[in-house]
Amino acid sequence: MLSPVPYYPAFTLVGAALLSVLFTITSAASFALIPILASALGMTLARANSFLEMVRSLGMLAGPVAGGVLVGWMGSKNALLIDAASFVLLLLIVAMSGLRRAPQEHETEKSTLLADYRPLLGNRRVMVATGALSLEVFATAIADVAFVFLIIMSLKSGPATFGVLTALWAAGMLVGAALAERIIGRRIGLAAFGTAAIMGATMLLIGLAPVSLVIVAIAFIVGGGANSVHNVAVRTLLQSECPPADHGKVAAIYGAVTRTAAIGGYVVGGFFVPDDAPAAYVAQSAPSCDFGQVGERFGNVAFGIDDGNHRRGQFAPS
Repeated sequence: MLSPVPYYPAFTLVGAALLSVLFTITSAASFALIPILASALGMTLARANSFLEMVRSLGMLAGPVAGGVLVGWMGSKNALLIDAASFVLLLLIVAMSGLRRAPQEHETEKSTLLADYRPLLGNRRVMVATGALSLEVFATAIADVAFVFLIIMSLKSGPATFGVLTALWAAGMLVGAALAERIIGRRIGLAAFGTAAIMGATMLLIGLAPVSLVIVAIAFIVGGGANSVHNVAVRTLLQSECPPADHGKVAAIYGAVTRTAAIGGYVVGGFFVPDDAPAAYVAQSAPSCDFGQVGERFGNVAFGIDDGNHRRGQFAPS
């Protein structure tokens, strides 16, 4: 299926849609496997999620460089084939890792698929956190749309600046991932919502300050670091709030809600570009900062973690 992709755009669209579905499934599976990995390695959920985020950040740094080299050297078709082979390699690594998650059920078996989600939908802490975090995803999507136009229209720059800023964001994420466990500590709610507010503040800086590559670069480093800590805190929060049998379901709910929010953010971001990208960053910062302040207050009370109850990926009842 990969070979016709460079010649028939329709195959690209169909392939992208199929990949999106498959990535959604694998993200839920990965979410459910992290506590098992943490337990096998004898580490906290926060540390396991931090390691995962560090690997992702390294991939964001190295991936675009490797992709550009491969496309320039071998062409896009062969680069796609190598990308496909990397997924086969990942499959082999997971299969040989020995990590297994046996199907887990609640004591009372539910009769329908939607009924399986009912306990989670009634979990106030999980649903409030998911709803609030979706607002942050909505805000971030607005800035994602404006990013290219900020470079082209506002900074009057080109691909090199795009690559540098993308690398700076990834570098900030790498540093944030390395420090995430220490920053999160016992106040997981404060970390999850507070870092979202920091991300909003960096976007506000881009929108209000005089347009400058230096200012944008600083904002991207700080924002990337906050983004990484935020990702670790959110995964740890949701994994800690639910029993193992619900990990896949809560990942599915969170993925569905946040992806819907992202689509809305992309639509709203389109109203600001191409001529006024900084205004999009100002608009993005408002929901992020407001959500972060409200979330900090809620999270401080509701999502403090007792480290003794959440070590090695174990679930502690609410």
